[in-house]
Amino acid sequence: MIKAIQRARLLRGSILALGAIGFAPAAWANEAPAEDQQASPAGSQTSIQEIIVTAQRREESLQKVPVAVTAIGSEQLEALRVNSVRNLAGLAPSLQLNTQGQQSNPTIIIRGVSSGTSSNSVDPKVGIYIDGVYIGRAVGSLLDFSDIQRIEVLRGPQGTLFGRNATSGAISVVTAKPKGEWGVRATGSYGNYDAWRGKVSLDLPQIGPFFIKLSYLHDQIAGDVANTQAGRSLNIALRAPEFGTQRYVDRLGYRNVDAGQVAIHADFGNLTADYRFDYTDSNASGRAMQSFGVIPDASGQLLAPIIGLQSFFGGQTNLGVNGPLNSVAAATSNEHTVTQGHSLTLTLQANDNFTVKSITAYRKFRQDPVVFDLGAAGGLRFTFNQLGALITPGLTPQQIQGALFNPASAPGANDYFFPLLSARATNQSQFSQELQFQVTNDKFDLTAGVFYFHERSPGTEVLSILAPTPSATIVPSPLDAAFGSGITRTVGVNDSMAGYGQLTWHVTDTFDITAGLRGTIDDRELDIGVISGAQGGSLGVGKYKAEYKKLTYTGIATWRPTDQTMIFAKIATGYVSGGILSGIPYRPESLKSYEVGAKTQFLDNKVRLNVSAYYNDYTDLQTQNFINGRQFFDNAGKAKIKGFEAELDIVPVQGLTLSGSASYTHFDYDTFILNGQEVAAFARPTYFSPWTGRAAAVYNSPEFKGGGHVMALLEGRYRSSYFLTSTPLRNIMTGQPALENFNKQPSYWLLNGRLGLAEMPIGGASVSISAFGENLLNERYISFGAPVLLFTGTFERGRTYGVEASIAF
Repeated sequence: MIKAIQRARLLRGSILALGAIGFAPAAWANEAPAEDQQASPAGSQTSIQEIIVTAQRREESLQKVPVAVTAIGSEQLEALRVNSVRNLAGLAPSLQLNTQGQQSNPTIIIRGVSSGTSSNSVDPKVGIYIDGVYIGRAVGSLLDFSDIQRIEVLRGPQGTLFGRNATSGAISVVTAKPKGEWGVRATGSYGNYDAWRGKVSLDLPQIGPFFIKLSYLHDQIAGDVANTQAGRSLNIALRAPEFGTQRYVDRLGYRNVDAGQVAIHADFGNLTADYRFDYTDSNASGRAMQSFGVIPDASGQLLAPIIGLQSFFGGQTNLGVNGPLNSVAAATSNEHTVTQGHSLTLTLQANDNFTVKSITAYRKFRQDPVVFDLGAAGGLRFTFNQLGALITPGLTPQQIQGALFNPASAPGANDYFFPLLSARATNQSQFSQELQFQVTNDKFDLTAGVFYFHERSPGTEVLSILAPTPSATIVPSPLDAAFGSGITRTVGVNDSMAGYGQLTWHVTDTFDITAGLRGTIDDRELDIGVISGAQGGSLGVGKYKAEYKKLTYTGIATWRPTDQTMIFAKIATGYVSGGILSGIPYRPESLKSYEVGAKTQFLDNKVRLNVSAYYNDYTDLQTQNFINGRQFFDNAGKAKIKGFEAELDIVPVQGLTLSGSASYTHFDYDTFILNGQEVAAFARPTYFSPWTGRAAAVYNSPEFKGGGHVMALLEGRYRSSYFLTSTPLRNIMTGQPALENFNKQPSYWLLNGRLGLAEMPIGGASVSISAFGENLLNERYISFGAPVLLFTGTFERGRTYGVEASIAF
């Protein structure tokens, strides 16, 4: 299959030509899968459609499930051009997402709890599942799919039913099932930044008991910021031979992705089998990092004069305090990642009341060696002799000046200087097996099972701190120990085993009580082959093991006073395993949640309103921080989180659907120990907006006499202000906050729109065409920042637009 995908790249032009002008119509209500509902003509919708979800590991109506969950169906995903988890930010209440400079590494926040670290030793706090299979690492979890049936966003701790425990929530991606009849659908689009996207799905006729679907996606967009270091390279072989020489990219922020899927369904009567294969090959560059100034801490006292001298040595500082820069000097290379996975789900319907399900999966991920200029310092120029003049004690100002400007000490054509440079490579392979039992009758519903997960994940990271690179080569230096530069090699081997059960007792026709319990054992092993000082750890070279055991539970009371109203009260716990990040041991974190909610439909099913309110006790929360160029990862302390969420859908007139959501989250640290100091009084969660909101309108006109209809979409997503660092950056001399005007990002709206003709019958096929625009207001906001000696950050891309068409037959 991999070779077939590689050959498919050669056919890319044909695929894009087939669908070079495409659009998929959207029924804005989150619809049930096609096999669960009756198709209705476009523009004829007069009420809210039912949504089928698997939030409790069995198919149920959204309005009957006592869980805070948002389901996004295939038509809405098509209309919003969602092919990956990366595009979900703002689509569900309390869900916030950004990438950490490198596009493969996400930060995902649900209800104030943040997940995302590039380490191969830290478990995600948001569980991501593909067709019921848990994705073990945050890096590589932003997969691209050409054919998604539904995405569900579950909010709150997941401590009973889903594969691994999570304190924040879960995102479940369900890919489309084969239909068993001949069908082809192709979509293509072109937009600014030379953005091309082509998708094709092929359903084959049923062959005996087998149903087969093949899908392919190509998605590319050019970088939006020029790199003035384009074509230059950096030799890292003296640190890590396998890293060799890395060439800097021409532009920053590009993506070029090929992805394929195979879905096979087999029906053997009471036994069904579903095989899934997915493959994603991605080439991308990190976003352009720019500087907002030197952090005035201890390390900044040394770095500030180096920055100040750059005008004398021809260096480029990437200082951009007035907005996004059009070009930067970046020591960033191409990031190549390959992800693939196989899964086999066997379902035995033993009788009308008893079902057995087995989910077996193997996945692997590879990130080739890549340099990312997190410190925004690819253009700084300084030499070892000049650095020595600054740090040698006892020199007079005249001696220092003489050494700095001595022609023999001046930087040559390829001599550069990095406050912080990071190069890394990692890979991961995982195997998981789940055996699940479901019993359903008039008195109770029971879901129980056992789960096993194993992974192996080696990683290598090269760090250069306050490091000259003569002749564009990273060389070992006597200053390595003082500044923490060096190489870190680790291999993580993790096993997780769990048994779980959740019972819902139907006390009356309108009142249910649910109780769930899960026991988890996590065995962690980290083999540290070599470690750099900047990792900040207390453990040196060696093999370390740890075991963690946790019992988590769920309790729910559900009352249905009417057929269209459900009220629930819930208590739930979740946990994330402890472990060792490089040389830093850390404990598990846990969260206990109290929640009440209501799901209602009224006015003849023209209005759906779902609301919830929650209060969370968050203990031993795991946090990552950088201080004076060194990494700190620890259990910060305790926090209280409380908030509410609301989702509203209205069909006021035929063909028009109005949707909206709003959420508020208050996050308050009780204790936060950072580098041995209590900072709870002024600490704040990073990239976290207390308020989020969304408003959308979709109109599908009545069908024309000859077929087809007009479709229009207008959507806005809102985020309130947020901070980039967990504590204020402070001036070491005065103790006062510094650079806070860049640290706090103001609130913003992202406005998206679409207008087109849909489902026009042409020659036996159905053709759609539309124009689309995203971020129409051209908001330029800083989505990620890093306090790495310099305070650096990256602006997100501005307005994008284009045309899209689809054909189906």
